[in-house]
Amino acid sequence: MMAAKAPTPWQSANWGGSKNASVLMSGQVAAKMIKKKKRCLLIVSANAIRELDGKRLVDYAVEIGKAGIPVVATANMVKELKQAGFDKAVDMQLADITNRLRDPKWKGLDGKGHYDCVLYLGGIYYIQSQSLSTLKHFAPDILTISLDREYQPNASFSFNNLKISEWKKELDDLVAELKA
Repeated sequence: MMAAKAPTPWQSANWGGSKNASVLMSGQVAAKMIKKKKRCLLIVSANAIRELDGKRLVDYAVEIGKAGIPVVATANMVKELKQAGFDKAVDMQLADITNRLRDPKWKGLDGKGHYDCVLYLGGIYYIQSQSLSTLKHFAPDILTISLDREYQPNASFSFNNLKISEWKKELDDLVAELKA
């Protein structure tokens, strides 16, 4: 019997070392994992302006935020989220939120405690990889989930490399399960 082939990072040189992300089998599974956590945070980055068959990633971020998950908007995304009807996002650079997350004494955006789960959406691949690597090594208690279509080996969980249509289906399933 042959061992299962390991997923390939989107950028071939981006191997996560001896500990790589487990592949998310579906958006529904991701949502169930998220619902089990006490304090989740969504980080929305510059590539969230991408469109998936008529729906932008920003729209998914809004739906996730409206499901009760706090949102940090990096780059220009706070403006995009406001234009999409979501004005509760906190504007912060990725390096800043990453540094705060690795500080076990930081009490979060609302002062109610440390986050135990961080979701990433719309990241620039190589920059997001560095944030995930930092948390993997300096905040191993935080579950990190990349919701992007490119496999991120430094996350705790990541979708495998997906076609746009597959990715849209998984995000639709994730949002539906979070709302359920």
